Amino acid sequence: MSVLEMLRGGRPADDADGEESPAAPWLPYSARDVLLGVATGLLSLLVVVVPTVLGWMFDPRPGDSFADPLGAAASLWLLVQGAHLGAGATTVAFVPLVLGALAVWGASRGASRVLDTADVEDVFVADALPRSVASSAGRWWLGYALAVAIAAALTLLGSLPLRWLSLVVPLLVAPALALVLALRRLARDADILGPRFDVFVAPEAVRRAWAPARRGLQVLLGVGLLLVLLAVVVSWGSVTNLHRETGAGLLGGILLVLAQLAALPNLALWALSFLAGPGFSVVEGAHTSLTGSAGGLMPLVPVLGAVPEPGPAPWVLRLLVLVPVVVGGHIGRRALVSVARLSSLRTKATVAVVACTMVAVTVGVLDGLAGGSLGAYRLSDIGAPALWLSLTVALELVVGALAVVAWDAWRLRR
Repeated sequence: MSVLEMLRGGRPADDADGEESPAAPWLPYSARDVLLGVATGLLSLLVVVVPTVLGWMFDPRPGDSFADPLGAAASLWLLVQGAHLGAGATTVAFVPLVLGALAVWGASRGASRVLDTADVEDVFVADALPRSVASSAGRWWLGYALAVAIAAALTLLGSLPLRWLSLVVPLLVAPALALVLALRRLARDADILGPRFDVFVAPEAVRRAWAPARRGLQVLLGVGLLLVLLAVVVSWGSVTNLHRETGAGLLGGILLVLAQLAALPNLALWALSFLAGPGFSVVEGAHTSLTGSAGGLMPLVPVLGAVPEPGPAPWVLRLLVLVPVVVGGHIGRRALVSVARLSSLRTKATVAVVACTMVAVTVGVLDGLAGGSLGAYRLSDIGAPALWLSLTVALELVVGALAVVAWDAWRLRR
């Protein structure tokens, strides 16, 4: 029996007929929900603490104590959930999106454990959620906040200080997303959404644009990921040389590779910005775009060996800007499938534009969440410009989508 299962209560007991029946929980429900929140956070923290401490044990630094890797692990756990680290001019604000998604998913599983035992038939609070569900969610949130507070205290032991104002993200945003996922799972089996949610009905165009937008986002990020992998293969020699120069050792090298794999979606967004036109920066002054790449002192991160060599790019490379336009055409095609064949041109164009806008906004939000700082001065602004990337992608997708819609309208009139 796991720790989470023990905290849920319910041990079997024999009734008068000799049959097993659930015994009363060994903890009051209120305390159990809070402890489940604490356990959810601490178990997630352990996933970061264990490899960090193991890496320190295999490659200890002179003068370091056990407190140093423990504090570093706590800092990294908070960083993954959106907190910022640093002191003075130094700021580390970079979230590997895979690890961030896993942290939220793990928290949502813990929240689901709590909500599964709530009374979904209870009276509604403010016409929104059953009282039992809302109370359980609040208590779980309190427990998770206590785990975040413990991690924040542990950061004082390490050399990666926390930017305390940024603690609001792991305290509020990450658990809120986890609870949304948990409530969504619960809503599949029970009617837990009250009348207040009835007013949140998406317009018809948005509902029809959802599927094309989701598919378009998958294709767009897939293209960016494919470009990253292709660049790594082409520059494999430079990548492996940088890996050797890190001197990370066996376990440290494995952790370094895993960290880079966790950042693949971040790099895919950089590659997408490269295709769309805005480009990206690895360090200040070292900008890479379709027109060329500027040189600079690169961080000692192996995957950055795949960045193109400094110098102007061949003019034919600028044709890659058509890739997002082609993806926009794919979104337009999917949008046409989502509406009736004889729908008006305005309806088809509206669905296509809304789908493209949804994709562009999601790309901008993901890039913003991923962060863009790995230190001070030249490392203080790296990656792709989120706003400029979102606007450029929106324009290119819309051009491709409307071209397909116009072509379809011309064919119907023939």
